Amino acid sequence: MDANNTVFPNRVLVVDDDSLLINEYLRCLGEDFEPDYATATMTDLESVLFGEENNENGAAKFDVHSRNQGEAAVEAVKAAIASNSPYAIVFLDIRMPPGMDGIEAAKQIRLVDPNVNIVIVTGSVSPAPENIGKQIPPADKVFFFQKPFHAMECRQLAAALCGKWHADMALRSANEDLERRVEERTAALQKLAYFDVVTRLPNQLLLLEELKALIEKAEDTEGDTVVVLIDIDRFSFINETLGYDAGTELLRSIANRLSRTFCDEMGQRMAVVGRFGADEFAILVPGIANDSEIRKLAELVRDTVEAPFLINGRDLFLKVSIGVSWHPVHGRDAKSVFRCAEAGLHRSMRSLNNSITYYHSEMRYRARYKFDLEAELREAIETGDIRAHYQPQQCTVSGELAGLEALARWTRPDGSTVPPSDFIPLSEEMGISDVIFESIMRSVCADISSWREQGDWKIPVSVNLSAHQLRNRDLVSLIKGILKSEKIDKKLINLELTETVLLEDLTIAQPVLNDLAAYGFGIHIDDFGTGYSSLSYLAQLPVQTIKIDQAFIAQLSESDVNSRVIEAIVALGKAMKLEVVAEGVETDQQYAIVRRLSCDLVQGYFIARPMPADQLLTWIEGHEDTQCIKKKSVVVDMDTQR
Repeated sequence: MDANNTVFPNRVLVVDDDSLLINEYLRCLGEDFEPDYATATMTDLESVLFGEENNENGAAKFDVHSRNQGEAAVEAVKAAIASNSPYAIVFLDIRMPPGMDGIEAAKQIRLVDPNVNIVIVTGSVSPAPENIGKQIPPADKVFFFQKPFHAMECRQLAAALCGKWHADMALRSANEDLERRVEERTAALQKLAYFDVVTRLPNQLLLLEELKALIEKAEDTEGDTVVVLIDIDRFSFINETLGYDAGTELLRSIANRLSRTFCDEMGQRMAVVGRFGADEFAILVPGIANDSEIRKLAELVRDTVEAPFLINGRDLFLKVSIGVSWHPVHGRDAKSVFRCAEAGLHRSMRSLNNSITYYHSEMRYRARYKFDLEAELREAIETGDIRAHYQPQQCTVSGELAGLEALARWTRPDGSTVPPSDFIPLSEEMGISDVIFESIMRSVCADISSWREQGDWKIPVSVNLSAHQLRNRDLVSLIKGILKSEKIDKKLINLELTETVLLEDLTIAQPVLNDLAAYGFGIHIDDFGTGYSSLSYLAQLPVQTIKIDQAFIAQLSESDVNSRVIEAIVALGKAMKLEVVAEGVETDQQYAIVRRLSCDLVQGYFIARPMPADQLLTWIEGHEDTQCIKKKSVVVDMDTQR
């Protein structure tokens, strides 16, 4: 029944086995009923209750039907409901032999129509109205009317109950409309809460619930439930170059392709595909039998996404990083399995060659180690446990000590050490590399100040700059302030940065390095030869020294090709009037080759290992020709590879 758009008349059903009494109902509820003592008050009441449902004189209009037995009354109510013309009131005589009595008829009518007002009419004083309400609930829709009744009383009762019925129906309609609106709003909010707006795929919240459900089912079935997480490499670059509309279209295309891939020929879903993050997707696949199938699944996902996409008339070739975990091997609950897949994904994102990482227990150990190391690193910086160690550089022509490179070293109070390869990248991730940079710079300046007090010290110091330091607007003023506090000559400080860091954003690096060089600092390029950009940047920047990457030095004895590479780098350096340093020299054979190829300086274990400041002076005293040290360079390097 649609009560929203239907205007119901005041339909009344009269049920009595006495035909004379039925006629009386018809008379008093008829349109022509006008008793001598009818009052305007009654007319006003009816007008308020019924509005347009009254006649020209203002009296209520009733559509009266009659039956003489209870069974017939029940059928009449059924027919009224079926035709969408329900009764507002049913007057029921309590006794109608030989058929069912009014109470039984009322019970059956209530089952058919829960909204109709039932009036039990009886000539006796029992049953009491409250007892009738208990037998035919609800109590507010069943009434007791005693006969003989006055015609005016009957009409007043009918008018009041019809008005009540219309009000009940209006309230019911309003409640149904409210419930519908609440359901629609709830559905909309649920869609926002559990589905991605762009791709219309399940989001991270729903993916977690879906995985929980798959795990519960998997307890009674064979096979593993596999989670594959996908990250789109350099997605932000696509947004920046092609625009966000193209990026949005690409995300939708990826979602559609993955969804199609994991549907069978009948369109049935074989896996749950969702958007896990900004440029991340997730595939949840149940019932994978073995490791071989897991690998096939991961490779299928990779091949699916790395196939070209046509966006704005252009073919886009994507590279993805993938992390894989599965239940129950990597966790008994959904959160644990997802956490393991994320760990695998992050490992893939850091790897240069492996786009798929299958989670293993060692990764959990490394994650815990990294978590504990973060808190320890902050404390180590505050207590000064991270200091500079120094590695000498030797001139290949004279054999003199020509410079030092200062390396960040972390020694715990118990004497154990933390590898730079652990804490230097971690400091970048934590955003505290500036603090370590400043700490090392102060450590070096303090050591130079101490050495100067013991003799004539003329060897300058370079500090390795990371990409993060280059973006620090206060870098120049910071270095100046440290030098001023220790009264260190600016010519004793050089600044070193790797070629890779330099080429990440030359537009940012160039003005900073120009300012530093203009103040008097020397600029050195470390790990030279690993970059992939044009060498024209050397002509644009105030560079004095290039250091050949130690990877070339390590393979000198294995291939003549590396000798020719080093020879070319040296020739380039000489042509541009740059000093060339060979780092990572560990054997006499390597030393002989780089000396023959005319490298200016040599650094590596063959000369000396990194050492604390107090040990350095002892080493210098035992070094040949230390009295003839030429003014070259000292390098403060936080490079993790040394």
